[in-house]
Amino acid sequence: MKIKFIVNPKSKKGNNAYLGKVVGERFAHFLVDIEQTAYPRHAMDIARQAVKENYNTVVAVGGDGTVNEVLNGIIGTETALGIIPTGMANDLASYYHIPKDIIKACDLIVGRHLQRADVIRVNGWYYITAGGIGLPSEVAGIANAIKSKGKPGKLFGQILGSKLYILAVMCALLRTKACRNTLSIRLNNGWLRTNVLSLMVDNQPFLGKNFLMSPGAVNNDGMLDVCLIENSATFMQTLLVILKVLGGKHIYSSSVKTWRAKEVVVDTEKPEAFLCDGEICQKASEFKIEILPRALNVITAKANGEEQHPRANCTATTTRECWEKSWSE
Repeated sequence: MKIKFIVNPKSKKGNNAYLGKVVGERFAHFLVDIEQTAYPRHAMDIARQAVKENYNTVVAVGGDGTVNEVLNGIIGTETALGIIPTGMANDLASYYHIPKDIIKACDLIVGRHLQRADVIRVNGWYYITAGGIGLPSEVAGIANAIKSKGKPGKLFGQILGSKLYILAVMCALLRTKACRNTLSIRLNNGWLRTNVLSLMVDNQPFLGKNFLMSPGAVNNDGMLDVCLIENSATFMQTLLVILKVLGGKHIYSSSVKTWRAKEVVVDTEKPEAFLCDGEICQKASEFKIEILPRALNVITAKANGEEQHPRANCTATTTRECWEKSWSE
């Protein structure tokens, strides 16, 4: 096995020299190379070059942003994605129960059990966990701004961990002009025009580790899970809905709509930032979002063929219906 490790030195544990020692011990019988990122989207460039050099495994050592860049470097190939989670939320690693312990994560990579995962494409960029516009994008921007404030910001982020995103939500909600945009949304052959607090198009249930935005969503069912939260009349109404997201109960609120679809098209009155796997990936006034079924090999704890989820056979049109169906089975 020929393995490229791509390390984000700015991630929560990215400077851990322990990694090199573990890799040397665990992968002594493999052809291995370790490279650190030096600039935004550098991981994507390294991953693309690794594919050209016939590496059959590329390992993202970092958070969801690093995973996203590696994904965009290997998409469309049979090269497998491995993960050593050293970031703050580590949403994809959490979804697949990949341990934070470096030795255990490396042992999974040695075992190389593969699962096929759906991938979402938005205007030519790819993501695998959750993405969208409105409040979540602003929250990510605030959290990333805090983490970028030198050593104090990094220390603050390490102390709070994924709870930093909860603090960022409160900061975003207190901004009076935050997330106010009218969207025209096309999905399942119909159009909806509404004033939106948040529009998320997801591939798994949670984002930021704590927010259960699309309960029951799975990333191998060939469908997008869409969650729309409309702007409420008052701050307290908005806060109540957001608090319900922590337990997935927001889907019962009157201001929330959910769908399942294979494609979503969004037009906005003003340009919006789009969130992809915890990072802002682009800014535009029109977004075409589509699912690419089982387009990526991911190294996980389960052997291929064991990963099918009951939700993968759900034919309901809303996330809520599929969630309730999966719990009843």
